[in-house]
Amino acid sequence: MSKLELSPRLAAIAAQVPQGARLADIGTDHAYLPTALLLAGRIERAVASDVREGPLQRGRETARHYGQEENITFRCCDGLEGLTPDQADTVVIAGMGGELIARILSQAPWTREARLLLQPMTGQPALRRWLVENGYCIQREQIVREGEKFYVILTVRGGQSQPYTPAELWVGRQTQGEDNPHRLDYLRDQLRRRERALAGMRQSASLQPEDLAREEALLVELSNLEKEWSAWQR
Repeated sequence: MSKLELSPRLAAIAAQVPQGARLADIGTDHAYLPTALLLAGRIERAVASDVREGPLQRGRETARHYGQEENITFRCCDGLEGLTPDQADTVVIAGMGGELIARILSQAPWTREARLLLQPMTGQPALRRWLVENGYCIQREQIVREGEKFYVILTVRGGQSQPYTPAELWVGRQTQGEDNPHRLDYLRDQLRRRERALAGMRQSASLQPEDLAREEALLVELSNLEKEWSAWQR
C-alpha cells in the first residue's frame, strides 16, 4: 500500500499526535489525517466526524483505499457531540473559524482533560481570548507555510493562563529561543494586514475615535513584537 502524503499543514498536526493516542478528527478533511496516522502505526483507531455526510463519504473512500475502513469510526454530528473522554484523548479541530472552534469546545468541557490541536482559518484573536478565559492554556503555537498562506497550529491543554495583550491575541505569544522559522514572515504579513485595515478605517466617515486609537495601538504592539523577534534571530 502506497504512503499517504499529507500537506505541510496536516503533516505538522500529525507530528504532534502522541504515539498510541485515541484520536478524534473533527471536521475531517477526507480522513487524510487519521488514515496517515494509522498507516504509520501511530494510532490504532480514530473517530472522524463532520456535520455533513459528503465529507464523511469522501473520508470513507480514503480509508477504504488504504485498507483502514475498519479502524476509523465515521460519525455525522455537530462537533464533539456524543464523544466522551474514553473515546478521545487527542482532539484535532482544523480548517474552521476560530469562533466555531470555540463553540465546539464550549459544548464539550471534558476537552480540558485532552490534548487539543487547533488550526483556525479565521478568528484567531477570538479563539485565543476564549481559550484563556475558559480554563485552557495554549502551550505552543506553530506556524506552517503553504505557498503564500500561513497557518497557525495551537497546542492546547486545560489549565490557567495569564491574560494576553491585544497584539498577542492576534499573533500569539513568542518566547526567545523557540523554533518557529516562519514566525518573522508571519508577523510581517499580519503587520501589513493591519496597516491596510487601519488605512481603510481612516477613510471611513463613520469612524469612531476610540476605534481608531485601538487599531493604532494594536499596530504599535505588533510592530514591537516584530522588532523583538528580529532581534532574537540575529
